[in-house]
Amino acid sequence: SPYNATDPNVSSLRRDPVLYYIAQGKWTGTLTPHLLLQGGFSINKEDWDVVYQPGIQQVPFTPAWYAGASHLDVALLTRSVAGAVNSFNKYDRYVWNGSGAYVTGAHTIRFGIQDSYGPAYVSQIANGDAYYNFTNGVPLNVTAYNTPAVSRPYLNADLGIYGMDTWRFNRLSITAGLRWEYLSAEIQPSSASAGRFVPARTFAMVDCNTVKGLGCFKNWSPRLGIVYDLFGSHQTALKAGFGKYNTPIVTSIVNNFNPMFLTTVNIPWNDVNHNGIAEGAGFGQGELGPNPNPLFGVLQNRALDPNFQREYNLQYTVGIQHEVMRGVTLNFNWNRRSDYQQVVTLNNAVPASAWTPYEIVNPLDGTPITLFNLQPAYFGLPAQVYQTNSRQSTRSNTYDGFETSVTARLPRGAFLFGGWTIERQFDRDCDMTAGTNLLNDPNSLRFCDWTGKLYQELGTIPGIPHRHEFKLAGSVPVKWGFEVNGSVYSNPVYSTNFATNLAFNNTTQVYSPAAYFAGQTQGFYAVNWSITPTTRYPADCRCPNPGGLVDPGLRQGSELIPLVAPGSRVTPRLTQIDIGVRRLFHPRDNMTLSAQAEIFNVINASTVLTESETLGTSVAPYLAGAIARQSQTRACYGSRCSLSSDGTIGGLRRANTFRPPQNILAGGVGSKQRLTLGVRHPCAGSPPVYDPLDVSSQQS
Repeated sequence: SPYNATDPNVSSLRRDPVLYYIAQGKWTGTLTPHLLLQGGFSINKEDWDVVYQPGIQQVPFTPAWYAGASHLDVALLTRSVAGAVNSFNKYDRYVWNGSGAYVTGAHTIRFGIQDSYGPAYVSQIANGDAYYNFTNGVPLNVTAYNTPAVSRPYLNADLGIYGMDTWRFNRLSITAGLRWEYLSAEIQPSSASAGRFVPARTFAMVDCNTVKGLGCFKNWSPRLGIVYDLFGSHQTALKAGFGKYNTPIVTSIVNNFNPMFLTTVNIPWNDVNHNGIAEGAGFGQGELGPNPNPLFGVLQNRALDPNFQREYNLQYTVGIQHEVMRGVTLNFNWNRRSDYQQVVTLNNAVPASAWTPYEIVNPLDGTPITLFNLQPAYFGLPAQVYQTNSRQSTRSNTYDGFETSVTARLPRGAFLFGGWTIERQFDRDCDMTAGTNLLNDPNSLRFCDWTGKLYQELGTIPGIPHRHEFKLAGSVPVKWGFEVNGSVYSNPVYSTNFATNLAFNNTTQVYSPAAYFAGQTQGFYAVNWSITPTTRYPADCRCPNPGGLVDPGLRQGSELIPLVAPGSRVTPRLTQIDIGVRRLFHPRDNMTLSAQAEIFNVINASTVLTESETLGTSVAPYLAGAIARQSQTRACYGSRCSLSSDGTIGGLRRANTFRPPQNILAGGVGSKQRLTLGVRHPCAGSPPVYDPLDVSSQQS
């Protein structure tokens, strides 16, 4: 039978090219005893495609093209004939910056400018503009794509201009700064030829001139820092700081108004001749059924608040730093971060009065749950989507963390760091926009307020526990110019992190907990129940009618109901050991070459990062198991070249413990004049690691 013929050599996708590159250049010059200038440029070149295996792609609208569509057996979970949709990606980022520092008397004045720009293009095609679905080899239906699709978002400018002054008066130092930011993005004109299920399309430019309030933001960000020498001995300092930081949304907001996007729709299929090929040139032709969605491939009616503002957060920090002995420093800090003006999407076609409460039973513990059913008069109405900024009273996120760390710069160039962080975050998402495509859905109000104030009658949250992070890192120079470094992380697995996008037991990605998990929501596992009109209670549930229908009057199609309170099931700890080696070469007095290699996850730990959170047919066990695990052991390498006018080479700046610093000025005082060039080869498929040399990685 052609339906069960699976071969990974033809049904998988390949990445071409496998690698992408990052290159940086930096110049530093001390022009006078009081004036330091530096400038840099970096390129993050990510042009890569995820495409069929060689020989699988067919010429559109030929018999081989129709026959070459991917086959997916939803019962056997196998794919054959071809892979899924092909994606051609061009994610390039060009970054330049310039900065200066002028020191005179009691003042240190810093100033600078940073900008980045580049495309985020994606194009997609597929054999047959579809994939054919089967159940145990029996034709089921066809999932139609609106391919070919050509999306052309472009970041015009992510610009920041800043100035700051540090004023020293006796034991007190006050640093005040102001940063002006301009963010501009657009969807460039795009066109795509006709496909099997969509006509030819041409779209004009989408930017802040065509949609008022979109993608052109001008914002001020103040910063303030205070340091007080407690005893006048330069060994103990009290520190406090405040800063406003705008969210780096880049092209995400304009993409909400992108008329060219990839979407799918399922259509009936009657395989009359039993050849496993969905024959027909389009909807309702040949063996294909009609289009169930008249708006297939058309951007839904979406309006934007003309006064829409950029999201930002306010950060506060208070701490004490004490030099225990020469080269050994003890730090204790309290940090708080609160988000403001978060994006919210409303559906004005469905008011709050359109829902009727209906009581069901939690199958895990037998407690009542209030479910809301959409009234028939409102079902199927076209959405009237409106995007605006949320009110702080209904959507907010507040993070509190306490950090203790010890930094030791030891003899012979050795370095040691140890840190411990206790942290907790309170989320409030009570604007009825989460967990459903209908929006304005009161079913999303269950457990929506982690602070325990709003809508507790729909689901009580007893308390959010503190979580703990630990890190130990160090480096030691050894013989022949080599430096060995290593680190140990022990953090909870986070609810929201890059790893949730991994496939189970992924073998190509490398994720550093320090670089990517820092400052994100500490992890809690959920148990969600997907309910439709035909859903029945599990036979072993703690409920009055095991096996009975849950809510036959559920008109809106389906709901995802959380069954356990946030914080009641915490995630496991992720422990990872990384090691590296670096070698410095000095071809001549004013040149230094650096080569480095790193190995991540030396112990090859396989902590479960993501598990299925959907209730199955039984309450014990009620989850299906792991979806993604910690990355396997991986190696990376990189190089750097430094040139100086006086033969003095500055050392590498070390990244902060748990989260990179959000400095107004990136970089520090170095040699009289220095030019630095670096190339880093990331592990195949992994995002770039935070690198002090990469000016594009500096947070704005």
